[in-house]
Amino acid sequence: MTVAAIILAAGASRRMGSPKPLLPWAGTTLLQHELDTLQDTSVERIVVVLGARSELVRRTQGPLGPWVYNARWPLGRSTSLARGAAALMRGPAPEAIVIQNVDQPTRAEVIERLLDALRATGADAVQPVYVDAAGREHGGHPVVIRGTLLAALTAATEATEGLRGVLAGRDVRRVEIHDPTVGLDLDTPEAYETARAALGA
Repeated sequence: MTVAAIILAAGASRRMGSPKPLLPWAGTTLLQHELDTLQDTSVERIVVVLGARSELVRRTQGPLGPWVYNARWPLGRSTSLARGAAALMRGPAPEAIVIQNVDQPTRAEVIERLLDALRATGADAVQPVYVDAAGREHGGHPVVIRGTLLAALTAATEATEGLRGVLAGRDVRRVEIHDPTVGLDLDTPEAYETARAALGA
């Protein structure tokens, strides 16, 4: 199975107060950590989508490999998803796509388990789920989808609910994964510091 990945890193990071791609994480930046993680998996192509403060991110981060600029980033995350998908359309069509948000770092073994589930089930997409302390189930990240949905991703908009809209009515399998990273969402300084303390990152 040929696998590609899209890292969405175009947001303004307003609640965080500084660019999320450049936040320290596990001895490097958050963005570099995600690139390194993906390179430790069977992912063959990675496209990074930049937007807000893209010049600062590029200057500070150094070589990124393939990346694209989303001029429409103020209109919502779905525009970055569509931009990344369009970039993948310009190369060989992947059989699976890992969709990763820059503020939701994961581990290589989580990605591989999701890819195994996609291969085994024949589903359109797979998503990790986790159970909180109260016993409630929540959807996690990253989401892995079939390459056959790539064209649909290029048409994603906020009005059609982005990735949720693309997956509506399709076969999405939920895989319970006992790993604290599947529920991370580093939206605020408090969430970021809590996650760093809990994971030693």
